[in-house]
Amino acid sequence: MPAHGGKGRGLYASAPYDVTELSFTDNLQAPTSVILEAEKLAAKAYGAESTLFFAGGATDAVQTALYMLRGKKLAFLGDMHKSFHSALRLFSINCLHVKSEEELEDASFDVLCVTSPNYYGEIRDIPRLAAITAKKGAKLLVDEAHGAHFAFSSKLPESAVTHADYVIHGMHKTLPVFTGGALLHLRKAEEGAARSARAEVIGTSPSYLVMCSMDYARDLFERKGEAYYDDVIRRIEKAKKRHPDFAFLENDDPTRVVLLRKNGGKALAAHLEKKGIFAEASDRDRLVFIVTPYNVRSLEKAFRLASSFRGKNAEYADISDIIGKTSLQDVGVYPPGVPLVRAGEVFTEETVEILRANLDRLFGTVNGKILTK
Repeated sequence: MPAHGGKGRGLYASAPYDVTELSFTDNLQAPTSVILEAEKLAAKAYGAESTLFFAGGATDAVQTALYMLRGKKLAFLGDMHKSFHSALRLFSINCLHVKSEEELEDASFDVLCVTSPNYYGEIRDIPRLAAITAKKGAKLLVDEAHGAHFAFSSKLPESAVTHADYVIHGMHKTLPVFTGGALLHLRKAEEGAARSARAEVIGTSPSYLVMCSMDYARDLFERKGEAYYDDVIRRIEKAKKRHPDFAFLENDDPTRVVLLRKNGGKALAAHLEKKGIFAEASDRDRLVFIVTPYNVRSLEKAFRLASSFRGKNAEYADISDIIGKTSLQDVGVYPPGVPLVRAGEVFTEETVEILRANLDRLFGTVNGKILTK
């Protein structure tokens, strides 16, 4: 194993590095050599007492942490990733939902869990939360999956590793790491318990390509991260200045660019995809870009394309509110089944009157609504 035998071209160009547990490659289930050494180097880079590797994403790190903490009284503040809630169910953990920081003083828990930064680059006051938990004799777990790059530049926010007891990083989200590379940082005293928990939670076939890329990225960004992010942030600021009419979310991570486009986030994302630019995420009013040293040069192109785009999101509208709007699908009466309004045509007062008179036999609607823009 693997059956490709380390040979191949094209997609399999990296096959020589895709190995399994051999005498010289170590074993993530119980590392004693090269993986353990790579974990120690990562701990040093992030300023952690102890660090564990994962090849199955931050999900594996979250579930390992919660498996280790089962039996403790947990609480979470704000939104948490689905992997957190899945782990609660899998391990039958009761967890208190604290809805605001004001409620923390009166809440009772052993471990407080929070997400920071969120998907939009906004960060919680981690030092304050750490002080609150310490005062209670409790611990703090931070899902910092989207902040794995913070440790490598003085111009980026301070990592939660400095203050929290448990910190999770999804390295592949912001660093040149193959998908699935993640870290769990924790206190040295709990390293043994964490390694035992990891062996119970993760699969027995971790990707060595993923782990190699984690070690590679750590080394590269320890040496060059400061210069890389100086350049990235400079280019982002320059691109923003060229488009003074754009509105951006004021967040904490300068490399998480969130373009605000009222009622046009999803439509703009679709427009950019046609031009070969893929945003990280979009919703009704926002477009999210994760900017790295490897894609920063595409940001200006994305902004240029966005500046000339005037489209809006498609939406399902009531028949009472579609006059003057463009239909995105064929709409008509059945029988006869002939479109009264075809996709791309505008609803007029006359066509809407006909539709209203035949509400019991329309086609092209979803739950009584029509897809328009």
